[in-house]
Amino acid sequence: MTGADQRMMPFAPAAIALALALGGCGEERGDAMRTVPAPLATAASTTPEPAIAKIEVSLLEYRLPRDPRIAKAGTIAFVATNDGELRHALAVDGPAGEVRTSALLPGEQATIALRLPPGTYRWYCPIGDHARLGMVGRVRVAE
Repeated sequence: MTGADQRMMPFAPAAIALALALGGCGEERGDAMRTVPAPLATAASTTPEPAIAKIEVSLLEYRLPRDPRIAKAGTIAFVATNDGELRHALAVDGPAGEVRTSALLPGEQATIALRLPPGTYRWYCPIGDHARLGMVGRVRVAE
């Protein structure tokens, strides 16, 4: 080992760490690692399925209608109106996960539509502790 090699030895671990860190920058892993979600439907099939039922939901401080029943499974439209004095929203835990309206100011209205097979689904206000305070219930479909 030459004198120059011996003087560079203390810097070798740092140089190796830097090389490993920079080695991952700009790395291309292909489509398997993409984080952008793929579209769910093509342009030719984006026509929404008509709702077979519509549920009008009045959002009031700390209560929701309890256990509404829908006779048939399919696409259900939930029309949420904030009839309270605070901000509220409506969320439904469907088979594909939670679907929710945006936060609604008093007097505002929003609609969400979900395709629901037979079963019982939880709905609630997802804002703050509103569900814990009573804004929670169940929706029964084809049961």
